[in-house]
Amino acid sequence: MKTKIKALCLLVCAACMLVLIPVFLSKDNPIEISMPVMTEQQAAAQEQAHQKAAQASAKKAKVRRILRCETDDDCIIVDKDPCGCLVGPEGVTAINASYTLEFNKMQAGVLAKACPDSAPSQEKECSPSAVAVCRENICEIDY
Repeated sequence: MKTKIKALCLLVCAACMLVLIPVFLSKDNPIEISMPVMTEQQAAAQEQAHQKAAQASAKKAKVRRILRCETDDDCIIVDKDPCGCLVGPEGVTAINASYTLEFNKMQAGVLAKACPDSAPSQEKECSPSAVAVCRENICEIDY
């Protein structure tokens, strides 16, 4: 008796499926999907923008790595500008001593320029008491 009930249920399910298949396939209009159209020039411009963003991100990561430290002994003061303190406090910065060569490679792209004939700045970062310290795992100049 159980097998007859089971067979009857399967027969009813099969009949329902045969009735429902034409209902699903009878859609005259397919579902419309609107996709934005992008020209080759737009795609190339977008790819170029992505590449620039990736390069900028890589450069920021490199700078963050150069500035990271664990102790005060890791940090040193270096010239950020070819003229150093002759252009004022913005001419120097503190970096991790382990990355001096990498910092110099980054600075190789900076154009050489004529330095002012004035004496070096004595304000804050350029004062004789200025030292490189590690604060919150970042090298900074303390004065």
